Amino acid sequence: MGNVWSFFDKMNLFAWVLGIFGAHVLLYLLLGTAAWLATSFLAASVYAVALLALKLLARRYVGNQEKDKIS
Repeated sequence: MGNVWSFFDKMNLFAWVLGIFGAHVLLYLLLGTAAWLATSFLAASVYAVALLALKLLARRYVGNQEKDKIS
């Protein structure tokens, strides 16, 4: 489980959100959604909040783990 937290701690949040946004733009364009841009922004923002929460949790977990190693 430590590897998962370490991954979230080291991940580039901007690159992931940008990739997710691009994937949603492509998806909603291919589906023919009329409001594809707004829908893509909304979907990417939901993922951004979820990834940010995971990153904050991971930073706390990895930080506590490093404190335990030093002590």
